Amino acid sequence: MRTFWDLLQESVIVQAVITLLVVGAVIYLSVTGQEVPELLSNITGLVVGFYFGSKLALRQARFK
Repeated sequence: MRTFWDLLQESVIVQAVITLLVVGAVIYLSVTGQEVPELLSNITGLVVGFYFGSKLALRQARFK
């Protein structure tokens, strides 16, 4: 099993935390009935796409 420091070094934990914070902000604004700014909506798409894209790249690198 990989250690916390190995995952931190590969920035897996940092990516996950940033993704959760950005998505959490959008969910919070939506639930409280506030308008989600267009910039935040665009950043959310970018962050989520980067997060899942990096996971796909890691998975493909393992199977080569």
